[in-house]
Amino acid sequence: MTPKQARLVALVNPPTSQYAANWSNPLSRSDWLRGTFYADLGRLLERGRFDMVFLADALAVPEDADGEIATTLRTGGKGAIYLDPIVGLSHIAAATTHLGLGATVSTTFQHPFTIARSLLSLDQLSGGRVAWNIVTSTTDAEARNHGLPAIPDKAARYDRADEVVQAVIDLWEGWEPDALRLDPIAGVFADPVRVRRAPRRGGDLPYAPGPLAMPRSPQNRPVLMQAGASPRGLEFAARWAEVVFATGGSPEAHRTQRAALKERCRQLGRDPESLLYLPAIQPVLGSSASDARRRLASLEEALDPDAVLVALGRLLHARPHELDPDAPAVPLIEAHRGATGSDGFERSMLHAAESESLTVRGLAFRQALSQFNLQPVGTPAAVADELEHLLDSGAADGFVVMPALYLSSFDDVVNGLVPELQRRERLREEYEHATLRGNLA
Repeated sequence: MTPKQARLVALVNPPTSQYAANWSNPLSRSDWLRGTFYADLGRLLERGRFDMVFLADALAVPEDADGEIATTLRTGGKGAIYLDPIVGLSHIAAATTHLGLGATVSTTFQHPFTIARSLLSLDQLSGGRVAWNIVTSTTDAEARNHGLPAIPDKAARYDRADEVVQAVIDLWEGWEPDALRLDPIAGVFADPVRVRRAPRRGGDLPYAPGPLAMPRSPQNRPVLMQAGASPRGLEFAARWAEVVFATGGSPEAHRTQRAALKERCRQLGRDPESLLYLPAIQPVLGSSASDARRRLASLEEALDPDAVLVALGRLLHARPHELDPDAPAVPLIEAHRGATGSDGFERSMLHAAESESLTVRGLAFRQALSQFNLQPVGTPAAVADELEHLLDSGAADGFVVMPALYLSSFDDVVNGLVPELQRRERLREEYEHATLRGNLA
C-alpha cells in the first residue's frame, strides 16, 4: 500500500516567525521589506515541493496592558511588521509556477465584495494557486483602526464570518466555468446567460449583488483555510475549511481534535476527507543528534532573559509586578485568560505549564522559542520518523512548517528533511497539477 503522503505548508510572518530572536540572529535574512526576500522564499519552497506558503497578518501593532506599543516595537515582537499579504504573495507568484499562495484576510472589517475581488484577482494571475486563510481578528486595537470602539465578541465575529464566507463564495461562483467565450467569429466575448448575480440570503450583511468583473477561478474557487481552535472556531472550520492549521498541543491532542473535526464534517454532510488537518511544527535539524541539540541550545541561548519576560507580559497583558520569574506559571495564565484572543493558544500554554511544571521564566522561554508548537529535533531521518508517526497515528494530514530562522531553517528542511520524506514516499517528487486545489487533493 502506498504510504500516506504529507502536505507541507510554510507559515511566514517576518521579522520574528515563531522564534523571538529571529530578526536579530546573524543566520537570518533581514531583507523582509524587499520583494527579493519573498521571491527567494517562494523559489526555495517550490524546490522543496511545498504545497503552499501563507502569510500571517494582523491589523494593528500589539499593545500591552496599558495600550502601549513600545514593548512590541522595541523587542521586534510578532506583529511589529505586517505587510499586506496580497502584495507579498504577488512577488512570490511572479517567481513560482506551482507553489500555493495563502493570504490571511479578516472577515470582521472587510466587505465580502472586496475580499472576493482581491483574492480572485491573485488567483487568476497565478493560474489558480490561491488560498484564503480566514480570520476574524482578535483585538480592540484592530477594531479601532477600522473605526470601531472595540472588537465584537467571538460569537458575533463568527456569525459574521459565516455570512461573509458564503457571500464571497456566491461572488466567486457568479460566472459559470465556460462563461468566458472569447469567440471572435460569433462576436461573443462572454455569454451573459452564464453569468449571474449573487443570491439574496438575508442576514446582517449589506447585499453585494455582483457579479465580479472576472471569470471563475482556474481551480473553481480559492481554497479555504482556517485556524480557529475555540469551540465556535472549530464549528466554523468543520463547515467551511478545506485546510485547518492547528497550533500548539500534544500529538494526542491533535489526534483528538482531528477526529472530532472529521466527525463534525460528516454530520454536516461534508466528506471528511475534504478537510486536511495540519499541525504546526518547528523542526530543528542537524547532521547528527548532537548537532541538532547544539542548534537548539544555540537558539535558546540567544534569547534575552529579560526580553522574553517583557514579551510574555505584553502577550498576557500582565504588569511587571506579576512576572515573578520563579513563580509557577499556571496562576499567571489563569489570571489573564482571554488576553491573547486565542482560546487554542491559551490552552496550549496552560497544558505546557501544567504538564511540565513551568515557572514564569520557563513559560516565557517556551513562548519565545516555539510558541508551544511541536518541535521535532534531530537528524532528517529522526525528524521524518516523528512526522511519519503523526501521519500514521491519525494526528496529521501534513504539517505547517514554522521556521526558527529565515531562510536558513527552510534551507535545512528543503535540503535535508524533504529528500528524506521523498525517499520514504511521504512527499511528492514533482507537482502533478497546475492548481493548488489539484495538488492538495
